[in-house]
Amino acid sequence: MFRESIRLKSCAGISTLALGVAAAMAMPTTAAHAQEADTDADNGNEIIVTARKTAENIQDVPVAVTAFTAEQFEEAGLKEFSDIARLTPNFDVRPRAATGNLFANVTIRGQTSGFLTLNADQAVGININGAPITRGTSLFTNLFDIEQIEVLKGPQGTLFGKNTTGGVVNVTTKAPELGEWGGYAEFTYGSFDRRETELVVNAPLGENAALRVGGAVTKRDGFGEGGAGDTFLTGRELANDDELFLRGSLLVEPSENVSIRLNADYHEVDESTSIFRSLRSALGGFIALESTNPDFYVGNDFRDDAPFAVSDEFNINATVNIDLGAVELTSITSYRDQTSDTLVQSAPSTAVSLGQSSDIFAQELRLSGSSGALDWQVGGFYATEQGVDVDILVGFGLDSTTEAKNETLSFFGQGTFALSDQLNLTGGIRYTDEQRRVTGLAPGNLGQENNASFDGFSWLASIDFKPSDETLLYASVSRGFRSGAIDQDNIATIVQPEFVLNYELGFKADLFDDVVRFNNALFYSDYTDIQRTSFDPDSPVPVTILRNAAEATIWGFESELQVTPSDGLSFGGTVGYTNAEFDEFLDADGAGNVIDRSEEPLGGPEWQFSLNARYDAYLSDTATLGFQLNYFHVGEEVLTGPTLAATLAPGEDRVPSYDLVNAQIDLDLADVAGLSGVNIALYATNLFDKEYFVSGLALGLFGGVVNRIVGEPQQFGIRVKTDF
Repeated sequence: MFRESIRLKSCAGISTLALGVAAAMAMPTTAAHAQEADTDADNGNEIIVTARKTAENIQDVPVAVTAFTAEQFEEAGLKEFSDIARLTPNFDVRPRAATGNLFANVTIRGQTSGFLTLNADQAVGININGAPITRGTSLFTNLFDIEQIEVLKGPQGTLFGKNTTGGVVNVTTKAPELGEWGGYAEFTYGSFDRRETELVVNAPLGENAALRVGGAVTKRDGFGEGGAGDTFLTGRELANDDELFLRGSLLVEPSENVSIRLNADYHEVDESTSIFRSLRSALGGFIALESTNPDFYVGNDFRDDAPFAVSDEFNINATVNIDLGAVELTSITSYRDQTSDTLVQSAPSTAVSLGQSSDIFAQELRLSGSSGALDWQVGGFYATEQGVDVDILVGFGLDSTTEAKNETLSFFGQGTFALSDQLNLTGGIRYTDEQRRVTGLAPGNLGQENNASFDGFSWLASIDFKPSDETLLYASVSRGFRSGAIDQDNIATIVQPEFVLNYELGFKADLFDDVVRFNNALFYSDYTDIQRTSFDPDSPVPVTILRNAAEATIWGFESELQVTPSDGLSFGGTVGYTNAEFDEFLDADGAGNVIDRSEEPLGGPEWQFSLNARYDAYLSDTATLGFQLNYFHVGEEVLTGPTLAATLAPGEDRVPSYDLVNAQIDLDLADVAGLSGVNIALYATNLFDKEYFVSGLALGLFGGVVNRIVGEPQQFGIRVKTDF
């Protein structure tokens, strides 16, 4: 089984990273402090972000950005990367309908991440401490020791490169603190025997260095059970949680002008799969069998081999900042090795086995500086990624396992020119060249190989105006692209890049002496040469092909409001609307019949909104009692166009909308038993025990295949955290 073989993968490439880190550290020792995303301690309303790869107040950045700290995230009763979507308008993270939680589908403003295989790329970028995470594995796992999260919406190709046509998610972990002994310990116990333990220690290493190390272990019983038919149960748990997370970070500042930060982490997941329920049978139950058990949390489990989802990943990256006087040099070197494997069942006779084993090495060099009224940065980026994708449809004997290698080289520049104290112009451009190779490893494609080259330009032009210190108006137009691809199922097929031209108007304001923060954006995107999979009409068995669909138009808006009327009281909300449909898309089903998908949505919900309220009662100088309430609404996701919907039962063409409420009561104590702080929190997620689906698929194959993935039920827990 691939589940075993992936663990034997060589870690070749670590030596290359070591050379890159060593070279970066050997640069001239005159640098500046690293620009870490951070919350300004002197102004609780000021959030510093790195959306333009330089530290700026979020209210001064002419980009639609949602940012929040780890504390805000935890107070809302959220823990996983995927939970970011609950607080961010027009941002959606769902488990892939065919694979479950191991692989995520990330959508920003209707542009979905798309493919998980190495032969193609995703449309939403993910960066952790500046290092690219090119594949969306293990995103339904707990965040650990996080400083801040930023979600940048719209094409970010100028500074962040190809495959960011939808946007970018930047995650920053907590950096070591110089001259400080400290850390924290946290323990959580909750429903389904949830046990989470986190321990982090910050240790100074002399005056100019510090080390931060920690680990997190999460275990929770499954909230579902495997079964088939009305009454048969296998006794196997589904949707359990079993994770190990280790992280270390070293910060060295040998002089006032040099900063070096080295991060390394290891993450392991070994769980059963998500809970899949089939809404109808297909091909007499051979390819899909309807889930008829009345218990909502009984999922597909038919075979002797139990469903599973496993992954492990190792990341290491180094950021070096050097102040050269007139300019600052930044080097980011990273290496990531990851393996993943899952087995998903939809019928007694068939199952899907998907896995990936890959590594990526990346290097970015960037120069930045100021020349009078001009702030500028230029740089280059190189990455090489390689690995194996396993894709087996058990029961049909279909195996399209491939090996792939991608190599990327790009150069970029961006500058902001101050026309006056209130008016700025920004322009940027990036050129990317990519080489791609795919080789067949399965009996059906053994020896087949194809090579392809792609290149493209991304660019940005924007103007921003500050009529006062508290308000910002901006307008921008930007172009991004997702690289071309080679079809995994038909290696001879090359698919061209897709492009997005995005227009945006924005307004940001801090009003009434910072009592009200109100940020808004309107956007319109012209999306061409969209890459999509469809069934091959010439194949006698269900094989998908990758091709360029026609065009689409995306438009919508998003708003974020936060009000702090008095010390200790705050409330607010977010709303996002995205209208994203194909303008023209003629497809074909497995029988070769033409399907008009022209009005089909691209992906993600049309509407999202949230409400939040928090009240802190100051009981004494050392005790604060907090009350937090969060409401989240995720609109329905339409899965298919009107032609296929007409052949399905009502509602089978969409994942219904759902509403969730989380609540928390926490007591914050200072100076307890020699500890700098103790926080005790009682929390509830899905407070009203809503039964809902988080993802699904609808296919016209064999009379219709309709599957859904079940969301998490009501859960309660207690969390105790001590700082030392």
